[in-house]
Amino acid sequence: MAPAFLFLRNPFLDMASSVWAMPEEQWIGDSPREADVQLLYQEAQGVSAIDEVNFRQQVIEMWKVKEVSLKIKELPGRTRLVFLGTEEQWEGVPWALWARIFQAIGHPIGHVLFYAHPSERFFNSGESKPLGPENINGGYTNICSKERIVIYRYEEATRVLLHELLHTACFDKEKGVEDLEAHTEAWTEVFLCAILSKGGEGSFKNLWKQQCRWIYHQCAELRNTVRGPADYAWRYITGKRDVLRGLGFLQDCKEPIQIKLSPRFTTPEWPI
Repeated sequence: MAPAFLFLRNPFLDMASSVWAMPEEQWIGDSPREADVQLLYQEAQGVSAIDEVNFRQQVIEMWKVKEVSLKIKELPGRTRLVFLGTEEQWEGVPWALWARIFQAIGHPIGHVLFYAHPSERFFNSGESKPLGPENINGGYTNICSKERIVIYRYEEATRVLLHELLHTACFDKEKGVEDLEAHTEAWTEVFLCAILSKGGEGSFKNLWKQQCRWIYHQCAELRNTVRGPADYAWRYITGKRDVLRGLGFLQDCKEPIQIKLSPRFTTPEWPI
């Protein structure tokens, strides 16, 4: 039997409707400060189990040879964003959507450090080689801390922002790391779909159908290498799928897709 909530209006749609009904908040450009530069350098020097490749430092090196530039934006009362990337990347960030995401979450974040590394998520060439953080991760923060969020991949930065914001809100903090990430990612994708739909049921269903198919075919692609919590990618891909399936969000997902599969978590069909 399907969960009862499937026959009711998704509460995330009510949340999204209320968020989009709020006055639009504007990002304001600012000049870089010495403190911004120090934050970028300090964060890139820190050891991270998530970013073992250190994409952060690679972007710093790109900045030193002027391949990327430093830009600043503030969302007053919500965050200060420090960005290293290209002009094209800067223009490609959906700033209005990001403002709505901050409105939805509600609490401020001291800084978002955005190292816009161009590396996209990728499958390993060897079929038996498991996926690791370098294949799939793109950001991190500290659970329940509102000090900063770090994003170090340009691809899927919107989803990463929302995922990390849920961590700062202490979402499911009592769970072990594998279950914590699986649940956080599952709800991130439902939350993001609701925001993208602006609270419209028809729009949500169409967008979620795209994501549902993406998840199904991605998990089928990885069925021989991602089997359980001991496999790193489980928490973000098949573990997340299991959470969504248990909640009744994954139904009729087997329709073929015409887009190239990758380990990114959300379908590239979404306008993020």
